Amino acid sequence: MTDTFASRLSRRGFLRYVGAGTGLALGAELGPLASWLHAATTPAPGAWVLADGTPAWVSPPYPVPVPGDPQPAATDAKRLAQFRVIDDLVLPPGFRYDLVAQWGEVFGPPDDPAKQIRFGYNCDYTGLVPIPGQPDHFYLLVNHEYVSARPWLQACREVLGEDIPSFQLIEDPERRNRELLVIDGWTANGNSLDLGRDEIPPAARAAMTRIATLALSEQGVSVLHVRRTPEGRIEVVRDAPDHRRIAGASTRNVLPDAPFRFSGQAAALFTRPPRGTMCNCSGGTTPWGTFLTCEENFQDQCQEEVAPDGSPAPERPRIWNAEGQLDRGRLDARVPEPVILEGFGWAIPDPLDGRHYGWVTEIDPKTGALTKHTALGRFRHENVALRTVAGRPLAAYQGDDRRGGHVWKFVSAEPVGDPADPANSRLFENGTLYVARFTGDFKGRWIPIRPETPLAVPEPEQGHTEHLLLPARPHGGYVAVGNPKKRRARLTVTQWVETIEAFTGKDYRQTTLGDLVRIAPTGDPAEDLRRATGILVLDAFVMANAVGGTPSARPEDLEIHPGDGSVYIAFTDSTGSSDGAPDRRVFPDSAGKNSRQYGAVYRLVEDGEDPAATSFTWGKFVASGEAAEQGGGFANADNLAFDPGGNLWLVTDITTTSHNFPTERSKGDGSQPGGQKFPGIFGNNAMFMVPTAGPAAGVPHCFATGPMECELTGPTFLPDGRALILSVQHPGELHGRRPAQAPVRRQWHVIHDRANRAFLQERFVPEGSNFPSGEPGAMPRPSVVCITRG
Repeated sequence: MTDTFASRLSRRGFLRYVGAGTGLALGAELGPLASWLHAATTPAPGAWVLADGTPAWVSPPYPVPVPGDPQPAATDAKRLAQFRVIDDLVLPPGFRYDLVAQWGEVFGPPDDPAKQIRFGYNCDYTGLVPIPGQPDHFYLLVNHEYVSARPWLQACREVLGEDIPSFQLIEDPERRNRELLVIDGWTANGNSLDLGRDEIPPAARAAMTRIATLALSEQGVSVLHVRRTPEGRIEVVRDAPDHRRIAGASTRNVLPDAPFRFSGQAAALFTRPPRGTMCNCSGGTTPWGTFLTCEENFQDQCQEEVAPDGSPAPERPRIWNAEGQLDRGRLDARVPEPVILEGFGWAIPDPLDGRHYGWVTEIDPKTGALTKHTALGRFRHENVALRTVAGRPLAAYQGDDRRGGHVWKFVSAEPVGDPADPANSRLFENGTLYVARFTGDFKGRWIPIRPETPLAVPEPEQGHTEHLLLPARPHGGYVAVGNPKKRRARLTVTQWVETIEAFTGKDYRQTTLGDLVRIAPTGDPAEDLRRATGILVLDAFVMANAVGGTPSARPEDLEIHPGDGSVYIAFTDSTGSSDGAPDRRVFPDSAGKNSRQYGAVYRLVEDGEDPAATSFTWGKFVASGEAAEQGGGFANADNLAFDPGGNLWLVTDITTTSHNFPTERSKGDGSQPGGQKFPGIFGNNAMFMVPTAGPAAGVPHCFATGPMECELTGPTFLPDGRALILSVQHPGELHGRRPAQAPVRRQWHVIHDRANRAFLQERFVPEGSNFPSGEPGAMPRPSVVCITRG
């Protein structure tokens, strides 16, 4: 990829907004996709969007100028000189939200406790499938991703009636900014413990086991029986007997004839069935009426690394970690509970096998049967989106939500018959997993994760951290490879190549993925090939790096446009971390000092519009950042959804510790464009609508802002588009419960209007949350809501 391409992709005019209500200035900079935005047909009118793609609503207050704002740009500074942040889900006038379910609620027959379930914590993805024979009745799947330790610990006794141990953090009196974990009165030497090596009193271990067991029970999925009311809203049929709950370490299903099982190439590696599902972020819904739930950050709870034979990599620490710093980097005695607790899978009596997690998991809502489809790969899955065309192979698009993670596609070996046929589930069991390599001139190709795929020469220098995680041999796991002067790398590329040659006994130029694994031969070449592939998909992330997959900018949600079958990809964050960094030839803002660093939405079109194509075309659809820097007025696009008119809806995922962080632009604290804290300029997380066709294509419009310290997740439209289901995840994550009479923090932000003129905004920010009740002093509770008009 040439420097000319990189400069063309990143130059200032790439996505230029030319005024309120107009489209993007497009040209050769968008490559072959430019003509699509001009030639696309006008979308069908949606319930909430006009035929030309403009919103049929007045946007709620938002702290920075948005390109689609109908008010004149000259009014930006006056309108936004003061801004008050609200601890509520704020919608346009004429819209309302109603609670569907909130954390801790119990559903099921009052007289049959065995059929009752308790709604879990931190709701995320939502999906709907109709219940046959019951008009306007649906199964609603809700993912429960993780527990936000601070508000969860504060509220467990009140909401769940659980007498839980005390977990607190205090400052180390001997070392500034060091945290000490206190467990039921016992003080550890730091905030992290190795459960296999550190001396921990029995009482403290028992407390950790108790809290880990409870936290895992709060994760997983809920499947609720819901109905649509005459007013068009969704409500739970509270006493229905067919609600389902599958938690993080479930040992059995509700129904004995609904098994938990593995499918695909890696299934032979396991001697026991799955232990449930956890770390469930986003997902998908199949045309045949099942749900797909995706397991994301499992590495925080159990071991991720595997050995060359597919067993757990040896001699890995079992870390219990607690973190509690607030937004200024200091502990606050008012809220001593940790913000983060990790290591639950290691702390329970029967520790979790990390190889059981990181999969796409299919759930039958009628029975609760669960299948983890290993052929789709094991990595930090955000979501999965299906393209099911009769007579063609099934394609499943996926994102690996980590810095330097990849875009993926699974293609089934057999074609789809009737897309509504439940037998299509078998298509997940046999096929090929591909990783995307984005190339110059807005082209790309899919690289198969198969034993015969040759290894590529690593290019860690193309990411601004200048390192890649690659397979470590002979012991397994991964190793950071790249420029040792950049601190993260342990080996140079030359040194890593030497370790691979020593392990394989071959010249590196002749090595393939199959040379990196070790299997016991069975005498059946087909079975040996299957087992080798199983180990590769088990360790998919580092194998993708080894064959030249493009490290990207945290690909979170991928969704397929309902009209043309193109794939929209939410790249959430272009910064780097210990996991790696985006390839700056494809993500030129990844190391830039501008506000476009905080993600973008790209669009991918398969060659020949074929789901099984091995090459594609791509382009950037809309960028994050300030409107003055050709951004969309948002940061960190996350979950995506399309309404019936084909308009794109996105929610944002600004890190909680950055919410409303003052943007002073003159200090070296990350509060200027390109800094870690600069997304705080965009306030609370929000929801936007972006038309995909017509004169307003690519112009974002704010539809909702979320409560304090929350993330809006899992948008799902009902088929007619007149109701939207939305999760409100982790309200109050940073400060927990907002007490009565709590002060409002006054702060200042330097903001640029749409003409790139700076002005000063006075912002008033509550600390903590009382959502959804709104009552001062009430505990914040993650919830699912239904949004309607009127």
